[in-house]
Amino acid sequence: MKRRLFTLLMVIFTLPLFAQQGDVVLCEGFFNPWLEEGWDAKGDDWVVWYISNTTYAGCKPREMQMYPDFNFEGTTRLVTPIVELEKYDFINFQFNHCLEATQGELDVRIGIGISPNGEDWESIWEDTVTGAIQQSQYLLTFDMEEWGTRSPQFCLYFSGHGAYVTSWFIDNVIVYASKKNKYGDIEDADEGGFVASRSHILNLKGPNAGSVTKFSTLRRSRNRYARVVEGRQKKWWQFWK
Repeated sequence: MKRRLFTLLMVIFTLPLFAQQGDVVLCEGFFNPWLEEGWDAKGDDWVVWYISNTTYAGCKPREMQMYPDFNFEGTTRLVTPIVELEKYDFINFQFNHCLEATQGELDVRIGIGISPNGEDWESIWEDTVTGAIQQSQYLLTFDMEEWGTRSPQFCLYFSGHGAYVTSWFIDNVIVYASKKNKYGDIEDADEGGFVASRSHILNLKGPNAGSVTKFSTLRRSRNRYARVVEGRQKKWWQFWK
């Protein structure tokens, strides 16, 4: 219990102020060289998950690293423990990550999935990756009304070819949960529950370091997944203005 409390405090105190919304129902900083109870890595062969003593995702050591074989083709998942959501209406799903890629034509998708049993997965957010992803922090909001189960598991997944992907680093996976306002709603969500107006990306590295990209335009493709199409950027200290 003391170790979990220490981990929670270590992660939360390293976050930007505006990211703290709702009750923390899941918090993992991968500080230990082993996966904590309830976490798992699942998927097709030819991919390796392990805890690396690195900081590529922009947090303190350690972090999860996915290393796909050149011949990998399929889907692999980093699966969370069961998340208790009985008294909550929506969640903010936050994680830090960085994807390293070599020169070549990427055929890769990353996303967030949800499952009532840890086996049957449905994607609730997905983005098509066309190149390396700089060190970033994602905060994505989901309306949970569509889900009959109030104790789901989530996953961060990688799908596609691994030929030109060197590694995918993930750290500080946190789920904040909250109830809707007195009118019984938040903002409009797409068919998968994704709330674009509350979601954003904080860039931690590169030429846009310190800027925030809002999901101001939501494209609803045939497979329902939301992507960043057009964003507006501002420095993090201007976020509340």
